[in-house]
Amino acid sequence: MNQKYRLFASALLALFLTIGLNAQEKGHNIMGFARWSHVIDGHGIYDEIIQSYNYPLGGIQFGFDTHPKDSSYYASAWNFPHFALGASFANMGSLDFKNDSRLGNIVNLYGSARFDIIRNSIIAVSPVLELGFAYSPERYHFHSNAHNLFIGSNVFFDLGAGLETAFHVTPHWDIALTAYLTHHSNGMLRVPNWGINEFSAGGALRYNLTPVYTGKRIRMREPEYRKGLQWNIYAAGGVHSCDVELKALRKSYENGKVNPDDSYRIPARPRLLAGVEGVWRYSPLFAAGMGLEGNYAWNDYRNSDLVLKGEEDPAGYSPFYAAAYLTHEFYYNRLSFHIMWGLYLYKKTGLTEDMGKTFQRVGARYHFSQNGKLYAGLDMRAHYCDRSYCLELSIGMTL
Repeated sequence: MNQKYRLFASALLALFLTIGLNAQEKGHNIMGFARWSHVIDGHGIYDEIIQSYNYPLGGIQFGFDTHPKDSSYYASAWNFPHFALGASFANMGSLDFKNDSRLGNIVNLYGSARFDIIRNSIIAVSPVLELGFAYSPERYHFHSNAHNLFIGSNVFFDLGAGLETAFHVTPHWDIALTAYLTHHSNGMLRVPNWGINEFSAGGALRYNLTPVYTGKRIRMREPEYRKGLQWNIYAAGGVHSCDVELKALRKSYENGKVNPDDSYRIPARPRLLAGVEGVWRYSPLFAAGMGLEGNYAWNDYRNSDLVLKGEEDPAGYSPFYAAAYLTHEFYYNRLSFHIMWGLYLYKKTGLTEDMGKTFQRVGARYHFSQNGKLYAGLDMRAHYCDRSYCLELSIGMTL
């Protein structure tokens, strides 16, 4: 086994043993699962690279169930969700390539949450969200693995959403059927980063140390919260490694104009932004609104245009751009999640730009006190709904 795999597996084992030794409390469970997975080639970008799209996946998961006797209003409002920490092994190394490229087996470590939309003594139907990290020993290399354009780093992110249907065969045992959509990407921290989208379906066997709560939804009294219009101001920063620059480098290399050594990397260039948004908090769980932001994003688009298009953009270039967006937030105690859809009002990034006219952003914020002003956040900005652009760390204040 690869040494990095051994180190990663040892860390997982130590973590899960610690959880397992402390799992003799009410509401804990352990689950094993296996799934059949299929690489989704929605844009036809993988067709020239791989000729087989299916592989097996298996894993283990330790969970905790919230319960009416010890849960907050937010847990009751979301119908007592289930949280878990899991690890899985995806045998992507078994995929057949049409060239000498290599795609390694992927190990995932993630946290997950399930929310029961149907639950009784027989069955539970639950949407599932997963977010975590992944590791693969194989990645893109300019010379030795040049056609593997999936992900240009060994460590990247794992984002998944799915649906689980669990059957309570005994008070302690569940048999579940699952279906997932999963996305692997490094958020453009390093190119190439086509990413990998997968669909998987399979089954799971879960042992509950004590029977899970199967009663009806219980509504607790709403907590005090700031209702009405609120203003958020924030500043954020991240980095972006540009795929257009990589294409320009490869073309220059093919034309004999450059000869990068094995350590060559497309630089991860800074992305800075500041914004203001107005949101209407209409319940303890939800808020909706809109915002404006200004961005600084330097890049070498002029040189890329000269290499790839043979001309400059007559409209010119600018490292500054501005955008407007709509947002909706979901709250769980001090943690909030948001989904944004935005439109670039001004940008000049060239003929071969890697930005769309619109953008999408998903992320989370942690509010340092229940009704406090200061918060920290992490967002993923994307274009075309599935192309990562930048991870953005933010700090903000609610006015």
